[in-house]
Amino acid sequence: MTLQVLAAIGIGIWKASQLARTPKRISLWWVVACFALSAAAFGVAPSAGAGVEGGVSGAGPIWLMWLAEALLLTMLYALICVFVFSAGQGRPAWRQAVREAVRLAITLLVLGMLAATVPQRLTPTEYPRATLDAFRFVANAYTVYGVITCIVWMRRHSKITQRWLARGLAIASAGLALIGLGSALIAVSMVIRLANPDTAMALELPMPVVMTANLLVLVGFIMPGARVRWAAGRVWWRHLRDYHRLRPLWTMLHEAFPEDALSRAPASVWQDTLSLRAVNRRFYRRVIECRDGLVRASGRLPADCPEDSAAIALWLRGTLRTTPHENDVVAAQPVAVPADGGLDADVRELVALSRELRV
Repeated sequence: MTLQVLAAIGIGIWKASQLARTPKRISLWWVVACFALSAAAFGVAPSAGAGVEGGVSGAGPIWLMWLAEALLLTMLYALICVFVFSAGQGRPAWRQAVREAVRLAITLLVLGMLAATVPQRLTPTEYPRATLDAFRFVANAYTVYGVITCIVWMRRHSKITQRWLARGLAIASAGLALIGLGSALIAVSMVIRLANPDTAMALELPMPVVMTANLLVLVGFIMPGARVRWAAGRVWWRHLRDYHRLRPLWTMLHEAFPEDALSRAPASVWQDTLSLRAVNRRFYRRVIECRDGLVRASGRLPADCPEDSAAIALWLRGTLRTTPHENDVVAAQPVAVPADGGLDADVRELVALSRELRV
C-alpha cells in the first residue's frame, strides 16, 4: 500500500510540473486531481479497514469507510473527466462533467445516509451486516459504472490517437477491467447476502490480482509520458555531448571574436563543464556562436578554400593568430557547410572540425 501511495504521489508531482508549464490544459488539471485523490485514497483505505479494491475482508470506522469510498469514487470521476475534456472543450464537455458530477453526488449522498444509520457507539465489529452490505453494494456498483465509462472513453481515444498512446490506454484498460470485475463480484455478493441474510458468501478477487490491476492502470497512464520523457532525455544527452565536443572550436573562435558571444558573462571552465542547467539553450547558443565565428573568420580564407575538416582546422590555427584586417568579413565564404541541410548535419560538421582542433 505504501508503494502505491508513493507511486501516486510521484506521478502526481510529475504531472503537476507539466501543469505548471501549461496551466490552460483543463484535462491536465483533472489528471493531477486524479493522482492526488488516488494517493489520498490509498493512504486512507487501510485505516478504513478495507483494501482499495473495496473488498469485504474488514471494516473500520464507518465515516472513515465513507471517506475512503468518497476519495476512490471521486478519483474515478476525475478520470472520466480526463477523457471528457481530452475529447472536447467548451459547453458540451462541461455539461457532460456536470452530469457525471450529479451521479457521483447521488452515490456519495446514499453512502452518507447509510453511514448515518450506524450508531456511533458501536465498534466496527458490531456494525449491522445489512448496512455494510448495502454500503459496499452502492460503492462497488458506482465503481463498475465508472470503470465501464472510462473503458468506453479509452476505446474511443485509442482509435484516433497515435499507436504508442493507444498501447498505454490498452494496458490501463486491462487494469481497469480487472478492477471492474472485482467490484462486480463484490456487488453481486452483496445482493445475494441482502436477499439471503443467512449466507456468508463473498466473492472477491485475490489481493495479488488487485495489486496487479492497480499497477497496470499506473503503468498504462505513465507509459505515454515516459516515452516522451525518454525521447526528450535522449535529445538532452546528445545536446550535452555535442556542447562539450564543440568546446575546442568555440574556444578558438571566442578568443578571436569575443564580441560575438551571445552571453556577456561566460561561466568558468569548471562551472561550464559540470553544469547541467539549460543544456538545450546553451547548446543552440554555442552552435550559433561557432557558425558566426566561422563566418567572421572566412573573410581571410584563400581562394582555394579547404573542404575537409583537417585542412580547415590547420587553416584556422594559422589564420586566427594573424592580425585581423578591416576587410576580414567582406569576402565571407562558406566554411564546413554540410552536404545535407538541417541542424543535425550542420552540428556534425562543426563537431568534426572541433575534433580536429582538439588533437
